[in-house]
Amino acid sequence: MLHSRFAAFLFPVLLLAQSGVKPGPRKLLVISIGGLDEKFLTQPPTRVKIPNIRKLVRQGAVATGVIGVVPSDSEPSEISLMTGLPPAETAADERKAIPLWQAAARAGLEAGAIFWPATAGAEIAFDFPEPDFPRVAPDARSHDVQFESVARDTTPKGVLDRIETESPGFEKGLWDDESAARATIYLLETASPALLLVHFSDVDSEQRETGALSIYAREILENDDDLIGRMLAKTPPGTVVALVSGHGFENQNYIVRPRVLLGRQSRVEVRDGLIGTPDQAVAARLRELMNDGRRHGIAREVPMVEVRAKAPSLGRWVAAFDTLPNYVASEDDRGPALGPGTHLGVSGLWPTRPGYRGVFAITGAGIQPRNLGEIDLLQIAPTLAGVIGVRFPQAKRRSLWPSISR
Repeated sequence: MLHSRFAAFLFPVLLLAQSGVKPGPRKLLVISIGGLDEKFLTQPPTRVKIPNIRKLVRQGAVATGVIGVVPSDSEPSEISLMTGLPPAETAADERKAIPLWQAAARAGLEAGAIFWPATAGAEIAFDFPEPDFPRVAPDARSHDVQFESVARDTTPKGVLDRIETESPGFEKGLWDDESAARATIYLLETASPALLLVHFSDVDSEQRETGALSIYAREILENDDDLIGRMLAKTPPGTVVALVSGHGFENQNYIVRPRVLLGRQSRVEVRDGLIGTPDQAVAARLRELMNDGRRHGIAREVPMVEVRAKAPSLGRWVAAFDTLPNYVASEDDRGPALGPGTHLGVSGLWPTRPGYRGVFAITGAGIQPRNLGEIDLLQIAPTLAGVIGVRFPQAKRRSLWPSISR
């Protein structure tokens, strides 16, 4: 009896091997929530009700924070999430920056991208690209996106009409996270590409208008969590799901004006959230001010080795300084040296700044649950490439895939 059961098990395995058929690559769904600061996930469940996101985090391999790129804004971060290269290298040689969707296509895998930056005209089977300009109607809120601006470059032609037929009300005046979720659900049900990227932008936009981690941003994140639950319900069994965000968020509660503090003629600059100088005397003065408590808003000196590595264009500086949390440096040479800010959410700060982190969690078939500690954003692209089994030699940081795959 044992022999017959073993033979029954072995026969299809041998047949599979003899036919040369190999198991297909894993399917991968990547959900990017713009502006999802890691602090959202450490809020109590009673304060931020996101059960689907918390389940993804609980069941998978999760980072305690993602250190971003320079500049730490949405579009460059989303591009680096797909290329594994810092923005400075992508800008210098676009031919070198092969995004993950292109690597997948070259490996014979079908890909889809929904509202992901810089995909218009790309080598993608299903593409709903985030628009460039113009994207804002004259009478709209500053971050509103016209549906037509997404529709005009969507491929393949006719896919929007098919989604509208399946999901009446899909086509409307403005594109929002629900639009992205409906398009995702349609592709999961009808095409199920090997790689599917979806970008939600409403949390990011809301924080810029009402403040970092504001009650309104939390409400939008809770709505996004519901949309994610609906998407996961349509995800094919065995699919790997990654949740990512490219940068943190802070409020601009105070503005630090070093050109007022040191004088307009001082050789002091503000770039990428840092206060820097090519002048040793100015650097010494900034150190004195940094050590003078919180009176000037300067928190720490950032090692120039780190600055040159993340922002080569700042390599002529001899010293760089970061500000306190919720204090934002400005090049303004008028106004108080330290004055009130807008109290609205901002990004674009120095990525190693304490408490300013993105999110990475990944779960699904073949993923070993574990705490990854803090990771570099540039590790994410090669890790995702490992999930779908494509080569990605351009990446600047090591893949996490060997340490999280079973």
